[in-house]
Amino acid sequence: MQSKKKTQAAPELKDKIVSLLAGHRRRSLSLQQLSRALSLGKAESTLLARQVRQMQADGLLIKTGRGRYGLPRRLNCITGVLDGNRKGFAFLRPDLEKEKDVFIRSGGLKGAVHGDRVLVRLLSSSGRSREGEVIAILSRGCKQLVGTLEQRGRRFYVVPDDCRFGRSVSLPPGSQKARCGEKVVVKVDTWQEGKTPPRGHLVERIGMPGSPQTERLLFEKKYELPGKFPAPVLKELELLPPVEAVSRIASEEKRADLRNLCAVTIDGAEAKDFDDAVSLELLPQGGYRLGVHIADVSHYVGEGKAVDREARERSTSIYLVNRAVHMLPPLLSENLCSLKEGEDRLSLSVLIDLSADGELKRYRFSPAVVRVARRLTYPQVEAYLAGEAPKSDRSFPGAMLEQMDRLASLLRRKRLQRGALDLDIPEPHFILDAAGDVLSVERRRQGRSEALIEEFMILTNEVVAAHFAREQYPLLYRVHALPAEEKLASLRETLLLLGDADAARLHRFKPHHLKMLLEGSRGRDAEVLIRYLILRSLPQARYSTANEGHFGLASRCYCHFTAPIRRYPDLVVHRILKESLKPEGLSEARLTQLQSRLPAIADHASERERAAMEAERADEDLKKAEFMKNKIGEVYPGIINGVTNFGLFVELENTVEGMIPLSELTDDYYIYQERLASVMGERTRKTYRLGDPIEIRVIRVDTAAGKITFSLAES
Repeated sequence: MQSKKKTQAAPELKDKIVSLLAGHRRRSLSLQQLSRALSLGKAESTLLARQVRQMQADGLLIKTGRGRYGLPRRLNCITGVLDGNRKGFAFLRPDLEKEKDVFIRSGGLKGAVHGDRVLVRLLSSSGRSREGEVIAILSRGCKQLVGTLEQRGRRFYVVPDDCRFGRSVSLPPGSQKARCGEKVVVKVDTWQEGKTPPRGHLVERIGMPGSPQTERLLFEKKYELPGKFPAPVLKELELLPPVEAVSRIASEEKRADLRNLCAVTIDGAEAKDFDDAVSLELLPQGGYRLGVHIADVSHYVGEGKAVDREARERSTSIYLVNRAVHMLPPLLSENLCSLKEGEDRLSLSVLIDLSADGELKRYRFSPAVVRVARRLTYPQVEAYLAGEAPKSDRSFPGAMLEQMDRLASLLRRKRLQRGALDLDIPEPHFILDAAGDVLSVERRRQGRSEALIEEFMILTNEVVAAHFAREQYPLLYRVHALPAEEKLASLRETLLLLGDADAARLHRFKPHHLKMLLEGSRGRDAEVLIRYLILRSLPQARYSTANEGHFGLASRCYCHFTAPIRRYPDLVVHRILKESLKPEGLSEARLTQLQSRLPAIADHASERERAAMEAERADEDLKKAEFMKNKIGEVYPGIINGVTNFGLFVELENTVEGMIPLSELTDDYYIYQERLASVMGERTRKTYRLGDPIEIRVIRVDTAAGKITFSLAES
């Protein structure tokens, strides 16, 4: 029988290596020295060598010229992802969000390009700026590029549409079948150092630019949107039980029968997939019992099966303006799993008991069967809570909605009191015609109905995360790190320029400090801009196996649990929770397996979430440009929300954003003043500052690029 020592898991060994090297008096150790320091036996030497090689490939360790291994930060190195620039240089976005970006000159890239994950040696650091050079490319960020086919002499090249890549891709002689000027997809076979073009081959012809079909395909390729579900997924769907089997499954599994609860879904009017339903009961002794019932996707999507593999790869549904790219096939997302009105469905329910003042008393998790009593929309609930809905519908759960509204308001007040940020950033709302063309763009703010659901989902996610933390089970936490110090300094300077006296007291980044700034901005012309500036100073939330807390929510532990139809991390959390609820619980082998697998899932889900957000923003920009293309010459009020050395960015009331190039300021020569976030006329001393209200005229619209150009209205 093997000893426990001989079978220690790789993740545990990795943590021990990192801990040892972080605190050792020497900055690097040989394999033999590592083995002795970790008290490893001879049988484990192979495991150690394999683990060290993998950590080196992942950028967690550096091998020195003397054959020793050390942590990057102790050897003046850092890992991260490159953010390229059309001028040839790049910035490194460090893996650790609290680290400052690193500037890398074109000569220091050593063949690395935009999107690559690299290891960088720091060369200098002065004030807020750091400079470095690439010493290793850990992984390529992109293997296929979308671009335009060009001919130079006898050779053919593909010029990437994304100018951040900086280099064209050379094609082998005689391999070109597309026409010059055609949009194509090229696969890079060999990356080259210096200015030598990488080599690749054509994999797909998209078409000549300008046609709607070509533009749609270009968008899908550029943002790597998933296509149709593959054949193995469709074949697996044929084996799933029909919806009629729900009652039988619930009986066989001895699920809790919660069909007697008055559960309702509250979603947008166009929604087709329903992740969550809510119910509320008043307890006899006072207080509330909130029921949050989440679609039990894990029952239908077996771990490691074809549907699960595809869902993991996609990681998230992507919601474009006029269509959605789903994580799960419609049979699951819109039928088997979806909590439809009047139909029995499997759920993983959380029953939360709260005191009359909103304090958590107890909770219970339960695989259940539920039946949604009413499918409600945000406008319906909003109208009822505003006293505008007709009272003739006796089946309408008005009394429960009023109680829910009171509880949600109580929870929200408590959350804000503990320091949660209330950014309330306006979002665009697109009105489309039957053909999907944009009729209008409006500013949308969250109403009481959406706030109601948001509060209940936040509470549920916190309850689940806190439960896992107490039980010390592996989990995919949703974390939001403390912002970096230089972000704080930059935010303080910018807010002072906007005349915000409270910014002078912003010496530390804590939620209640930012809450003070938000409250002070209410009613000002620059209110929305200040909210944007605070948002931009915050790091992006991500998934992690470590409980690092959620800064924006002022929550000690948080996870995503309430949307398994559209987010893969939620599905993973469901699986682990359901397993832990079984009498046998989570075995040691399963715990070890989860500890090994979850970090990669967290990283991939975070990456896919960022890609989805980028695609959604780009699609919104295209639709805004489409709406504005017939508004040439029209005048609108706006506010300057960005100042650069090449122009002023202006946002209109309806969230449409465009730029006034400095070349359009024809009454003077304007000088960019970075420290003052402004441009000033050399002769007239006329100044345009960040936050200034301004009237603009629409002069150009590029619908293909989603870019809108303004000029000053008076010019």
